[in-house]
Amino acid sequence: MSAIGPSRTGGEWVVLALRAEGVRHVFGIPGVHNLAVYDALLGQSAIRHILARHEQGAAFMADGYARSSGRPGVVLVTTGPGATNTLTPLAEAYAGSIPVLVVMSDIPAALVGRDLGALHEVPNQIDCFRPVCRWAEAITDGADIAGHVQGAFDLFASGRPGPIALSIPTDLLGGRVPGRLVEGRGRGRPPCHVEEIEAAARLLRAASRPLIISGGGTVAAEASGELRQLAHRLGAPVVTTVMGRGALPETDPLWQGVLPNKRATESAIRAADVILAVGCRFAHRSTQGLLLNLAFAPDQTLIHLDLDPSVIGKLFKPRLALVGDAKDGLARLHAALGPGPSRAGWAGPPLAAARTAANERYTAAVARLIAIVRGALEDDAIVVNDQTGINYWMEWRFPVLAPRTFLYPVGSATLGYAVPAAIGARLANPDRQVVAVVGDGGFLFSVNELATAVKYGLGIVFLVLNDGRYGAIQYLQARLHGRSGETELANPDFPALARAFGAAGERVESLDALGGLLVRALATEGPTVLELPMAVEPPWEL
Repeated sequence: MSAIGPSRTGGEWVVLALRAEGVRHVFGIPGVHNLAVYDALLGQSAIRHILARHEQGAAFMADGYARSSGRPGVVLVTTGPGATNTLTPLAEAYAGSIPVLVVMSDIPAALVGRDLGALHEVPNQIDCFRPVCRWAEAITDGADIAGHVQGAFDLFASGRPGPIALSIPTDLLGGRVPGRLVEGRGRGRPPCHVEEIEAAARLLRAASRPLIISGGGTVAAEASGELRQLAHRLGAPVVTTVMGRGALPETDPLWQGVLPNKRATESAIRAADVILAVGCRFAHRSTQGLLLNLAFAPDQTLIHLDLDPSVIGKLFKPRLALVGDAKDGLARLHAALGPGPSRAGWAGPPLAAARTAANERYTAAVARLIAIVRGALEDDAIVVNDQTGINYWMEWRFPVLAPRTFLYPVGSATLGYAVPAAIGARLANPDRQVVAVVGDGGFLFSVNELATAVKYGLGIVFLVLNDGRYGAIQYLQARLHGRSGETELANPDFPALARAFGAAGERVESLDALGGLLVRALATEGPTVLELPMAVEPPWEL
């Protein structure tokens, strides 16, 4: 239902529309052009604003909020540099299919596109955002503001998630206009076609070695239960993408490994006769990367189920395509198969051996570090990764027990993700443990947001592995070019830096001390920085 509402400022319509969509947190920084939005926020209490120290941090917070909860993350930024500072986080959200909404101001409507040198002007600002957004729109009529904001949530709910950017001229935000809010919007993901489900069930029923590759679409559809049910009915090993980790608890005997971990997954994929890919777009980084070079043989049958038809067949042409919601598709495949024992002819011991296989760089110290971190955490604790030697190992080896508990910027592989994303994750999940694991280089990309964690009293543990260098890059330099340079870092005293921000800070002298310090830090009300001097080589085999 909708009705024309009273005359309000454009900023008020932004806030009213967000509130109507159930938004309870927004992240951002006020600027001269978006003050009408902030004035509207000050006049209500349903939405809590989180003041970041940089717009990139605000958008990564929104990503962590959305990635850990499934609820869209919302960012408010001002014109020009405030807006363009969100582009890197949006590139990550686009690659990871994360629902993030950026509402940005623009210069006055009459000046847009004229290149007259207005304050903060970026000519045709919205064009910067179209390559990294599912939808990017410049609003030209104040009466459309509420409808466009609510329309963003329609797209989040009904299609493949991803970032959306709305640009609103400052005079439209400050001007008063009538508008409308729509209540009781019918939203839902499209189901799979009945005939395609029956065809897929026939192929799976006849398979002797079925295998499932499950991606982030399974997590987005909240289809973990359906995935487990189907996998056990088929007796099919499950390979997950990095974005799909936790959809099947990695203690389940059918979980085989993370897709790009060639040692764990390649032999199983090659041996499978029928492969069901669910919510997986076969991203180049994971399938044609530094380790796995995925290909399917002509005698292998690929069934690809995805909500987004544009990803099906982009890299691998399936024998059968199923377009629709993963939860619906998995449930109906299980029903179509009917009861009965699995016919799968998998040999258990080789699969089990492959699951734990690793090269010589997976040292006892690295394995112990991962085990200590996992052992200090509850099963539903959220671990937020950056990009450093230990994180590359954790991408494959850290046991993930539930969906949305392992946050990793796999699409952009960007430094500086973990600190702000952990803040967003903690705000979305205030009753759960949150640990950010980050290298010394990545920590200094976004250490300014430690002030945000202190301001809001967020009990997050930031575990900083300090090797005094961009270690993964130095590793690649040495192996690809025979020498290295410009990777050594001059670092501060990290515990002292943390204390200067008002956080707790402590140096971890050895792995023997790490477990106890983690447990103590997790019980602390505010943020804690733990510095662990340790160098870790990445797992890549060149």
